[in-house]
Amino acid sequence: MADPDALLSEETILQEIQTRGFELVVYEEPIRFRYLYESKLRSAQPGDDSKEVVVLLRGEETNFVKLPYDILVGARKLEFGLDRLFPQMNRSILKELDRSLLDTLDQAQAIYMPHQLSENATKDFILRHVFEIAPETIKTPSDLLRNLLRKHYRQQNIPASLDIWLIQMLRKANRFSDWPLEKIIPEREAFLAFLQERWPTYLNSLGTDQDTFTRELATSYHPAFFRSGRTAVRA
Repeated sequence: MADPDALLSEETILQEIQTRGFELVVYEEPIRFRYLYESKLRSAQPGDDSKEVVVLLRGEETNFVKLPYDILVGARKLEFGLDRLFPQMNRSILKELDRSLLDTLDQAQAIYMPHQLSENATKDFILRHVFEIAPETIKTPSDLLRNLLRKHYRQQNIPASLDIWLIQMLRKANRFSDWPLEKIIPEREAFLAFLQERWPTYLNSLGTDQDTFTRELATSYHPAFFRSGRTAVRA
């Protein structure tokens, strides 16, 4: 069984395979594998409660011909991979995603059935349907703070490439040009420090117009944050 993305390495999946009566063996090195096969697997006799054997090939160079011919000739060859589970999406982006989120992504794929997606389109799809962040809906400071509060307080494990994509989309739309997005979007501690500094400004702004609030929130810097060009840095 070829498993280049180690999809079958999750503990619950391994337990389920064993529960169904299979002996799981990872092929790593030919001599070690031959010893294991000859001493423990081939020698098992009918009636010994022997199990069916699943041989896993992992890594990018998964190739069935690595297996000994006498094993391969009678084997059923199966292949698993992110590109097979999500054929319309970019595999390099999928590999960055935490395995615990694949069920959510699979549900989104079943509902929305995306056509073939580019790398950037894959980022956008995952950001929207897995993390519930739609860049075009983030138009005001309240929108941004609401999204970042949800992101950081849930401690969502968002890949760095998706954080960068979100920042690019917000910059492209000329929104929040004076905000340290490069710090407060990916870094939870930076966001909490930023929020603590600006919360009094937010409270004081209640009842004021949106433009005034935006200016005050963006420019009422305390020493912890300052900008150099368009890059946010910490003192």
